[in-house]
Amino acid sequence: MFREHLKKLVDNVDGARAALLMEFDGIEVDHYQKESSNIQTLGTEFSQLMTHARRTSQILDVGGLEEMMVKTDDMILVFRIVNDDYFLTVALDSTGNFGKARFIARLIVPRMLEEF
Repeated sequence: MFREHLKKLVDNVDGARAALLMEFDGIEVDHYQKESSNIQTLGTEFSQLMTHARRTSQILDVGGLEEMMVKTDDMILVFRIVNDDYFLTVALDSTGNFGKARFIARLIVPRMLEEF
């Protein structure tokens, strides 16, 4: 159902490996991976971090969390909030175009919302 959006995101961003739509409780909705990736495990583990960051932004009254990025030696993870229940994750290699990943993710979220 959401795979076409995820595929479009991965296929149009240099260095993108995979994309994942996940519930905040760690349940995968759909994913697409261009190359071998442990995107499901990353999404599940980082769902707790996303939940904590979202709660912290609410407690501190700094506005709702929209996006978060994690950069490691080997990869970049871009997280985008879809709605109160779901978030989108894009995994890129360490030299991937994370700016374009952020831009395309922002554009496809409204289209994904139409399918809920």
